[in-house]
Amino acid sequence: MINSEPIHWEDLRCAYGSAERVPDLLRRADEAGPDPGPVWDHLWGSLCHQGTVYSASYAAVPALTAMCRRTEPRGHLEPLLLAGSILASDDAPEDAAVLRARYAMEVAELRALAERCVEFACDDVDFIYGLETLAAFTDRGVWSRNLSYLMDGETAVHCRGCAQNLLVRTEELPATVTCWDSSREPTTVAPAADLGPIEERLISLAEANDRPQVVAQLRYLFGRVTCPECGVEFLTRDALA
Repeated sequence: MINSEPIHWEDLRCAYGSAERVPDLLRRADEAGPDPGPVWDHLWGSLCHQGTVYSASYAAVPALTAMCRRTEPRGHLEPLLLAGSILASDDAPEDAAVLRARYAMEVAELRALAERCVEFACDDVDFIYGLETLAAFTDRGVWSRNLSYLMDGETAVHCRGCAQNLLVRTEELPATVTCWDSSREPTTVAPAADLGPIEERLISLAEANDRPQVVAQLRYLFGRVTCPECGVEFLTRDALA
C-alpha cells in the first residue's frame, strides 16, 4: 500500500525553514501540470536546493508520485524529475537507505514510470535526464547524480592515484582525459568492457530507443580512463563514488 500516514508539515524543514507552506506549493504545482514553470521552480528550490534535500523533501515523495500517476507518460515530467533528484541526493537528512525503504512502494512505482517515459524523450538531452532519473529509482549510485554531465560534454573527476583534477571529455568521440590546467597531453578513454547492472540497463535502453550518440557517449563515460599526470588507470564511476 502507498504511504498514507498524515504528515505534520509544520514539524518538517525545507530550504527556507519551516515546511508549512510546502503543501500549498505541491497543490499549486499539481494544478499547473507536469511542465516546467514558476511554481515548479519554487518547489525545486524548496525541496532540492542545489542538490541538498530536507525532511520535507522525502515527505513530498508520495504527493509527487500521485501527480505522476495522474499523468500520461511523457519525455519530461517535473514531478518525476524532482522525485528522482530527491532520492539521488547524497545529502539526505537521515540515512538514505532508511528513507528509501520508508518510501519503497513509491520508489518502485516511480522506477516503472521512469523506464516507460524514456521512450517519449524528444531529444538526447531529455533522454539522458530520463536515464539519470531512472538510475535514481534503481540503485541511487553515482549515475543518478552524474549522468547529466554528458550534456556539458565533460565530467570532472579526481585521479585515484595522484588526486589530480581531471576532465573526462565526451563532447567529441573518442573521449579524452585532460588535466584541468592542460599541463599534460590528453589521454584516450577506453570504452567500457565490463559493465555493472545499471550501466548495462542504461545502455540497452539507449540502444532500444535508437539513441546511437548516447550509446557511444555512455560507453566512454562508463569506461576506463588513464591519468595524463601519473598514468594510473581507473573507472570513471570509481572516481565519482
